[in-house]
Amino acid sequence: MKRQNKSHLLQRRALSGYFFVLPLLLGLAFVFVPNLIQTFRFAVNDIALSNEGYTLNSVGMKYFKEAFDTDPHFVPYLISSMKSFITDIPVILIFSLFIASILNTKFHGRGVARIIFFVPVILATGVIATVETTTGIMGIVEESRQLDIGLSAGEKVEIATLLTQINLPSQLIELIGGAIAGLYDIVKSSGMQIYILLAGMQEISPSLYEAAEVEGCNKWEFFWKITFPMIGAQIKVCVVYTIIDILADDQGTLVDYINGLAFRNNMYAQGTAMYVIYLGCIAVVIGIVLVLLQKMIRYQGEEAR
Repeated sequence: MKRQNKSHLLQRRALSGYFFVLPLLLGLAFVFVPNLIQTFRFAVNDIALSNEGYTLNSVGMKYFKEAFDTDPHFVPYLISSMKSFITDIPVILIFSLFIASILNTKFHGRGVARIIFFVPVILATGVIATVETTTGIMGIVEESRQLDIGLSAGEKVEIATLLTQINLPSQLIELIGGAIAGLYDIVKSSGMQIYILLAGMQEISPSLYEAAEVEGCNKWEFFWKITFPMIGAQIKVCVVYTIIDILADDQGTLVDYINGLAFRNNMYAQGTAMYVIYLGCIAVVIGIVLVLLQKMIRYQGEEAR
């Protein structure tokens, strides 16, 4: 009897889950997939515009080959975009995890602090981005970024020298230097991740920490043995969200170059082919990262391997 009740409960939860993702499935079936197919059609056909609309003339995979073999800028820009997630994503996730851990503790003014760290989410919306562009706010931001948060040239050298003297690898020194110089971008890109991680931390039962404290665990062990494994699902969501947010940025060099070809030079098919290649690379990157995370992070209740 208990087994039947449990099975019925699991079925109800499964149905609730399907109902929750139903809008996503409908959007995928009726919006994303048809547009993806149409985009591929544009990539393998020359597009001739006229007063009556457009006509398509098949060219096969011609523009896909030209993107790699003929175009002098596409491959370098593509490699640069793919490399960006290697440096940006770890910094954004570590910063988000650090801030979420702080906001999850009890202190005076915690509500105000959460509101402050929600501001980057508002700044990332299309309306605010348009206001920033039209009012010249971003110009002021760019000038402040050029100051590198107030560090003089001598101070930058001292920081680099200090990191070198403690025998840090050159790649790590470059990563830290880039994080310092790009502090505005890191904060702006971390708002949603902070609240996803914070929501996951608040779902962890306090009794787990109490039991661990009785066993003599310290704060470091609390994090690695309880917090980190319990928010594995949220970490995966944040990784995927961050990858898409970075690589799909319409202000990126590659996207700007493709837009220039398609809309300023009227090379629609060439630009569309490059977009398809770029989309494929993003999908591959997400797949690889998810496979790695699946091996690194175990969900609650998952058996140890």
